[in-house]
Amino acid sequence: MASLAIPPSTRQYSRMAYYEKRGDAWRAQIRRKGYPTLSATFDTKAEAQRWAAEVEGDMSRKRFVDTREAESTTLSEALERYVNEVSESKKGSAQEKVRAKKWQKSEWGTKSLAAIRSSDMAAYRDAELKAGKSTATVRLNLALISHLYTVAAKDWGIQGLKNPCTAIRMPKGSKQRERRPTSAELKALYKHAGDINAELPVIIELAVETAMRRSELVMLRKDQIRGRVAFLEDTKNGERRSVPLSKRAVELLEGLPTPIDGGRFFHLKLDSVSNYFALACEAAKIKDLRLHDMRHEATSRMFERGLSMMEVASITGHKTLSMLRRYTHLCPSNLAEKLG
Repeated sequence: MASLAIPPSTRQYSRMAYYEKRGDAWRAQIRRKGYPTLSATFDTKAEAQRWAAEVEGDMSRKRFVDTREAESTTLSEALERYVNEVSESKKGSAQEKVRAKKWQKSEWGTKSLAAIRSSDMAAYRDAELKAGKSTATVRLNLALISHLYTVAAKDWGIQGLKNPCTAIRMPKGSKQRERRPTSAELKALYKHAGDINAELPVIIELAVETAMRRSELVMLRKDQIRGRVAFLEDTKNGERRSVPLSKRAVELLEGLPTPIDGGRFFHLKLDSVSNYFALACEAAKIKDLRLHDMRHEATSRMFERGLSMMEVASITGHKTLSMLRRYTHLCPSNLAEKLG
């Protein structure tokens, strides 16, 4: 049946849907005062009428949501904007850009934000875990998509979005490490580290004494040291931190060549420190020990010496108590001595 042409002067735009057959498809258009003009194409007229009835019903009940932008914006396009506006201001922007690029090249990159469902993200989670990706990697990748949807809805004002990550089960984190080096292991580690590079044993021992991160130690400058305190400005979480130095930490720093013009104590690159640490462990026949375990060891020692949770947090820079608890695998013999 051919559609009737209605003269513009007699059209009722307050509440009316128009249907037009175009080839083998039906196009429905809704015009209503106070709402944007909407149109969609369907295989049958019945489908077009059903869609129009649902939209007009939502308009009548004041539940209408304009989803056009959500339906026309692809995940890849949204991520491009996210990287430029959000990632750039983050400390770990380089890593996040890599994750965003992988999502853009994935099968979901060309899908619209409105078309991506929780089942898609669940399928991604399962496929990545099956492929051998770590739970931490999968969680970070899903967290990026989740935050993208939050920003798109709240900051960009894209209507009708449903976050596809909120309803799925996140992969459980791997078992927290409880590896602490023994005194004998540390002694052997310092010795073999010195055979590889003169700066390496100092960096390792300073990590044990201060709980400073690898990047904080490698980039440490003479002009950051005032008395027995190291004033850190460029930290992982972007906040300044003051780290008190033990007598041993001061001795280690004073034993280094004096930096010119208050410059860096160390000249090793970040990756070199990690690679050399692994070589030193291999030479010392120490298994399952990582450089970051030195920060873990230092933090645990602080608790064993009686420092409070807040005192330790101010030194280590942990933002939440839950983050800090994973480092407090205290030595049972020390705790037994406290009990009497």
